Amino acid sequence: KRCWGPLEDVVLTALIDQDEFLADEERAQILDAWKVFDKKGENQVNATDLPTIFQALSCNVTQAEIHEYLQFLDPNGEGVVRYADFLQVVARRLQTKETVDQLLKAFKTFDKENRGTIAPEELRHILSTFGEVMDQAEIEEFLAEADLKCPDYRANGEKTGLINYFAFVGLILDIPELETIPPTAT
Repeated sequence: KRCWGPLEDVVLTALIDQDEFLADEERAQILDAWKVFDKKGENQVNATDLPTIFQALSCNVTQAEIHEYLQFLDPNGEGVVRYADFLQVVARRLQTKETVDQLLKAFKTFDKENRGTIAPEELRHILSTFGEVMDQAEIEEFLAEADLKCPDYRANGEKTGLINYFAFVGLILDIPELETIPPTAT
């Protein structure tokens, strides 16, 4: 994984002790959904119930995400998911969504035309002014990667020179589905 300078703290925060970020209401809602499937009160459920529990929590998850979660939640393939582990996954998912929302909101303030793009000069200004300031070499490396992996395109397929900030947020937070959201074509 790549280290993303001033955004690293945001990414790392989303990875450690996620359940401490949950409000009491969120914890209660998660526990209520869990208890529907934990009929014996053993703090564990059948792994096949995982998609339904996520649905009960209004979390739309793909089969690929379920598979990924089960690699963590049921690494030995026992068919059982424990509540404490599940709580960490749900908390991380909610925290990541909040982080995505915050980053998108920040980028939208620079997006005067509401197109889902930001100029490299504006991103350079952000990286050299806000949060943990990056040095010029880091900024240039960052912008080159953004231009390579997150460009905005015209309807004819040509690059506009702008950065698709939805894809950019997906890239820095390693959320592939965000990387595929195109901004409005010019």
